[in-house]
Amino acid sequence: MAKVIIFGGTTEGRELAEYAAENQIPVMVSVAGEYGSQLLGACPGVEIQCGRLDGGQMEELFIRESPGLVLDATHPHAVLVTENIRRACQKLGIICLRVLRDQGEALVSAAESRGEEASGDVAEARGEIIWVNTAGEAVRILNRDNQPVLLTTGSKELDVFLSGLKALERIYARILPDSRGMAACEALGMQRSHVIAMQGPFSVEMNCALIRMTGAGWLVTKESGKRGGFAKKLKAAGICGIRTVVITRPGDVEGISLERAKSILDQFLGKRSLALVGMGMGGGSQLTAEAREVLSRAQAVLGAKRMLEDVKDLAGQARLVPYYRGEDIADWLEAHPECMRAVAVYSGDTGFHSGSASLLKAMEQKTSCNRQPTSCQKPQENGDGPWEIRVFPGISTVSCLCARFRISYEDLYLASAHGQVCAAEELVRQHRRVFLLLGGGGDLAQICQRLCESGYGKTRVMAGVRLGYADEQLLAGKAEEFCRQRTEALAAVILEYAGSGRREDAG
Repeated sequence: MAKVIIFGGTTEGRELAEYAAENQIPVMVSVAGEYGSQLLGACPGVEIQCGRLDGGQMEELFIRESPGLVLDATHPHAVLVTENIRRACQKLGIICLRVLRDQGEALVSAAESRGEEASGDVAEARGEIIWVNTAGEAVRILNRDNQPVLLTTGSKELDVFLSGLKALERIYARILPDSRGMAACEALGMQRSHVIAMQGPFSVEMNCALIRMTGAGWLVTKESGKRGGFAKKLKAAGICGIRTVVITRPGDVEGISLERAKSILDQFLGKRSLALVGMGMGGGSQLTAEAREVLSRAQAVLGAKRMLEDVKDLAGQARLVPYYRGEDIADWLEAHPECMRAVAVYSGDTGFHSGSASLLKAMEQKTSCNRQPTSCQKPQENGDGPWEIRVFPGISTVSCLCARFRISYEDLYLASAHGQVCAAEELVRQHRRVFLLLGGGGDLAQICQRLCESGYGKTRVMAGVRLGYADEQLLAGKAEEFCRQRTEALAAVILEYAGSGRREDAG
């Protein structure tokens, strides 16, 4: 079963097939003729479907192969094929993306034909350039005289030119060297000496040689972009002083570039990745270098709105998703399989009263995934789960606060009052030095009031409010001094009591 089906024996189709082969991405490439199949034969691991398909046959192929993605890399002028691919994908609910050929050179050439400024190879194409929309319009232009015509538009619309031109012997057709094209030329009554079966790309010199060999006064080409050798054809015609008829590509086509298509193929390399990033304190200023790197490559970043605001400038073009509960993040990832590189951001450290624990648990419940205990280890190749999960710890609040007050945290008892009522007096009674995350169920004033009511009013307090932000505030004193000190959720405190720990010693 192919994960991706690529349509097109074009240069773009071959490049995508080669890219898939190099990166061991499972693809099937559908080509119209045997020659395209031969060119793809050197791509190991690439499955080839040879032969023209109508809309119904495309549906049968999609049902049989169940692709996760279809890339339409057919020729820019293959309008009917593109429409058949689009309709079949739409009917079966398959994602279909059109791979567009670079149109830059054609636009420069259009400017040249209007007498506007041009540059590069196209600037040397001094012959007359006439732009038309269809092969039929091209025929009407060519019937102005009886000079020989070098057709470089392939064999597909050859019958239009042969039936429309007054003298059959005027036409020299350059086609791909496959049996289908040769048979078409023979069936249409073309002289074999007027059939040039060759595979490009063609240099300017080769184009000039063919123009001179055929004695052509006209060159007919499609607007095929750089990979179709469009500029080199125009330059050769200009050097030889002959006229060029250009059949423009269909307009109003939406799609993606070749490089973007390669990037999308990367998503089918295997497992999806999820990074849990601890942001450290304040505004993302204390993110580690590897956390910044993983953020820059993310396709989606999930977290609380405040966290997303802090990292939006580091996340590039990633989608920002305001979910922070583990279950919600896991559900979102499950509903968006196109997201291959996700990052969940958390304040402070990922290993201390962090929401990262709930996400890890939620992911474990949804799939057998690969958990890594530290950010410095490479993911192990075990299990069949679709996820590689790595945790990137941040600078913890406890280490940051201790650094601010120039003390160690070797003998600190770590606890949290974030979102819950905390019996700080019991902690101080049992431990000489206590670290508390504040917020929700206990701010600094409430904790200090409880300490005073329990006889621990002399407890030393070292607090940090909005650590790491520009308006960071550090507070130091005794608990009895802060009974009216209002702080917001972004706060932490170290409580230090020098007594024996018994209530009768507090005072």
